[in-house]
Amino acid sequence: MIDNKENLSKRKNIISKLKDKKDFRLNEAYVPTWKHLGLNNFHIKDYNFPEINEYNADYMDFKAEDFKNVYLKDIREIDGKSLTGYSSFKDATSVSKDFVRLAENGFNSGVFLKIPENKILNSPIRLNFNLNSQNPSVIDQNIIVAGPNSKITLVVDYYTEDGDMEVFHNGLTKVFAGSGSEVNVVKVQRMNNRASHFDSNMAEVEDGAKVNWVTVEMGSKINVTNYNSDLKGQRSSADIYSAYLVDGDRKQDLYYTTNHFGKESTSNMIIEGVLKDRAKKVFKGNIDFKMGSSKSKGAQAEEVLLLDPTVKTDTIPMLLCQEEDVDGQHAASVGKIDENQLFYLMSRGFDYGEAEKLIIEARFSPIFDRVPAEDLRKFLSEELRRRIVNE
Repeated sequence: MIDNKENLSKRKNIISKLKDKKDFRLNEAYVPTWKHLGLNNFHIKDYNFPEINEYNADYMDFKAEDFKNVYLKDIREIDGKSLTGYSSFKDATSVSKDFVRLAENGFNSGVFLKIPENKILNSPIRLNFNLNSQNPSVIDQNIIVAGPNSKITLVVDYYTEDGDMEVFHNGLTKVFAGSGSEVNVVKVQRMNNRASHFDSNMAEVEDGAKVNWVTVEMGSKINVTNYNSDLKGQRSSADIYSAYLVDGDRKQDLYYTTNHFGKESTSNMIIEGVLKDRAKKVFKGNIDFKMGSSKSKGAQAEEVLLLDPTVKTDTIPMLLCQEEDVDGQHAASVGKIDENQLFYLMSRGFDYGEAEKLIIEARFSPIFDRVPAEDLRKFLSEELRRRIVNE
């Protein structure tokens, strides 16, 4: 068991330094675009870090007997020296080095999962983080080590029940996918409009292994997330399926990167988004074909619906290439709902609001369907409908 006093001391020391800093540039683009656009990072001035103590609620929602022969531990129960071999990746993108350092050395929650070779887990492992007055801050570090030909699904839910409570989340999830394994990580963020959400995710994918990221962003006043996948092995793959609704005065910055190292590796980024009111969003997507990644394929596509003229959206797709025999594609679609679709539905008896909801739901449903929890899927669908019409 990690000494809580020692861990708390490390956390307070890091927080103290972060409080002194106050000025943060997050999600830094490692290949910058024109500086005057102001899109190379997410800039926060005079940010006040909250006091962070232990997270004292039960967040692990599963039956231990369903996961026999799986090393599954609350990360707070593991000696710090045992985690040194799973430090953050040297060249991976992240929300920032400071925030990663906080998650690695000052975590107050999280899990360590090690799945043996050939072990197939058909039931998902679920973590529920309820941020409230008793537990207003979560710093979770989650480590998944998947043995060869194993399979695992992790579902993480960040939520608030109190709409007026200021809460803070900083997370770090690291995936080590052994040859032939499949790792599915599903994250749902549905915190209130006074929340700050910072989340870094990293994966190292070996021969023939596959990592699927599913991320649904429905909340937080400030939302900064980062996904980095390193396709080290031959025929390795990583896909990310992302859906977001940004409304009110919320600000969101998303940064997804896939680095192709292995031959015949494949990747896809599929992003569906809706902006309304005065929301602001930036998406940066990198696909980088490294030397040696011949015959690899990578694609990214973002579709964004703008429901109000007062929103602001920026999309920066980027393809980088050090190999000749590769296939890289990117596409972005930004605009209002198709008037022909609206007319068709309204001609069949739907009013404008119902037609609008149906069109947006149709876009989001394929991603919502990838969330392997019926209660979360129901919540997401109902919340999407409610907020589209400002109920």
